[in-house]
Amino acid sequence: MLYIGSKSGIHRFTAKLTVDEGDNFQWYCFKISLLNSSSQTTDVVWYSSLGMSRECPLIHHCFAFELNASHPSWVKDLVLYEIFPDRFACSKDYFTIDADHYAADTPIHANVFEYKNLDEVHCGGDLDGTADMLPYLKDMGISGICLSPIFKAPSPKKLDTEDYDVIDPHFGGNGALKRLRQKTSDLDMRLILSATLNHTGDNHPWFDRMERTGKGALHHKDSPYRDYYSFLPNDQAVYFNDNPNCPKLNYASRAIRHMMYKGANSVVKKWISGAYDADGLIIAHASQIGDNGTSRNNLKRLAQICKEARSVHPDCLMIGDYRSDARYVLNTDQNLDGAINYTGFISPIRAFFGGMNLTGDPIPYTGEDFRRTCENYSVGVAQEIKLCLINQLDNSTMPRFFEILGGEKSLYLSALAVLFTWRGIPCVYQGDELGDILDQYEIGPSSPLPYIAMRDHKITPYSKIVSTAVKDLSDIRRSNPALTLGSLVFITSGGAYFGYIRLYNDRFSIVLVNASRQAMKIEQGSILFPLLAAMYLPDDNTADSDNNADSGESLLIPLSGRNIRRTDHGEGLEALYDLLSKEKLSVSCFGLTKSSEEFSENFIKELVAGKTITMPARTTVIINNEKKD
Repeated sequence: MLYIGSKSGIHRFTAKLTVDEGDNFQWYCFKISLLNSSSQTTDVVWYSSLGMSRECPLIHHCFAFELNASHPSWVKDLVLYEIFPDRFACSKDYFTIDADHYAADTPIHANVFEYKNLDEVHCGGDLDGTADMLPYLKDMGISGICLSPIFKAPSPKKLDTEDYDVIDPHFGGNGALKRLRQKTSDLDMRLILSATLNHTGDNHPWFDRMERTGKGALHHKDSPYRDYYSFLPNDQAVYFNDNPNCPKLNYASRAIRHMMYKGANSVVKKWISGAYDADGLIIAHASQIGDNGTSRNNLKRLAQICKEARSVHPDCLMIGDYRSDARYVLNTDQNLDGAINYTGFISPIRAFFGGMNLTGDPIPYTGEDFRRTCENYSVGVAQEIKLCLINQLDNSTMPRFFEILGGEKSLYLSALAVLFTWRGIPCVYQGDELGDILDQYEIGPSSPLPYIAMRDHKITPYSKIVSTAVKDLSDIRRSNPALTLGSLVFITSGGAYFGYIRLYNDRFSIVLVNASRQAMKIEQGSILFPLLAAMYLPDDNTADSDNNADSGESLLIPLSGRNIRRTDHGEGLEALYDLLSKEKLSVSCFGLTKSSEEFSENFIKELVAGKTITMPARTTVIINNEKKD
């Protein structure tokens, strides 16, 4: 390492990394040696994503970066809105219940509002209705929509595909998707589709449980589609999650690979090119795709899918829907761009604010639990990948976030602020922008919202506050590249609070979250040291450095992405706070405390004084520095 110089007690070193140009993913760590006066090593520590250790870290604990990152550049400004088309909006100006059932044991319900579980019925939403709602979303700061599966299928959720070439007639057919694509293009919005590539429905002609074609794989061993699926020695088909409606596809078959992604008219290529030209795909149950009824060769098959998709649409976004750890695929070359961030954000944010994990277990997180979980998941993942992870508070597969909060309105706003300032892609699930209106219908994540609430004129004052907050947070996010491109470093965490900073070049954002019912004072000490050191380190011009070099202070400088505490709070730190005071700062509050000029002025005074910070109750505070002239 080369010593560059020092300023205000901060010492800067640089080092060159030798890269293997044959590997896109590069991992590195630091070996720090303590030398005596004779330049002999007397002690050694290693520094990695997990911090300091006495042993050389494992490779997946090292820092990581991509040598040739090729992810879509448009992702950085993306604010997504997830839509379940059957329950979102209807071009007919009303919802209908057709009570179609697709399995012998499925009950038929006549009245949608008598039931919280609407999985058995179609409610009448369609893609033309979705298109009509796009200006509403655009005005709220949304720049892209992602649709749940829309291929023809008997069930409302469309996970049991009957025909990959046809958009379900309930949603308006292929023409409706073309019209939606045109409308999103006109409004400069992105369109992302979901595809169930792991299995088909049992009504698909390839499988044909009902013997409509006389040549389906289930009943005919000589079927041309027999090797599209996997069968046990007793001729029992292999099903996804043992669900007889969902026979699992066999990607060991060259024919199925051709049909699904290799052929010029394959499923994947059709929908992300030509007249439909979707901007990306979310692959449902991505971890299960594989050969011979298993997930064998999963990485290989996913890489092939991504390669073929990019061959016709180089700038498409490829996302995996993983309820578990997705890092095994994210750290492989030429594979998925990102994943739905269940483990690294959705589960911990629900546990911290709502005391409940993804499966509904009561797990009340402290701020320290939240920090540890999020940091551990990000270990060894390249920054470029982290920026492509989709973060949510909820979606159609789990109880509404507002519900698990018990209707705590301030906490809801506070959590939204975390969503929009977190590293990755913020995604709002349909209706979440309405806040307490969700309680009035009491029909869970599958409810026809927001359309029906707007039609019934039941938008409350609080609903307006929440939707305005979504717009404000979208604007804040896009105004600061630290929030769209920056690293994330935790600076404090405890019982009911945590804080982090986002850093990118000369821009930063400080985010402080207090979920308790009381305002909280925390000692600043060195919590902002990672920010101050990164922003105000001496540059390569040693003429501006203190020539006296080492002042005797002991410093542990954060080398990348993790908070390493300074061991001394001396004059050097005070000088850095003085530099911070010269920044032009803006303060925004989301929660119980509202943004005001008076609050902003008092908070900035506290911040730059470097003594204590008062974190208001049930509130997230966002501090941004503004662009320098």
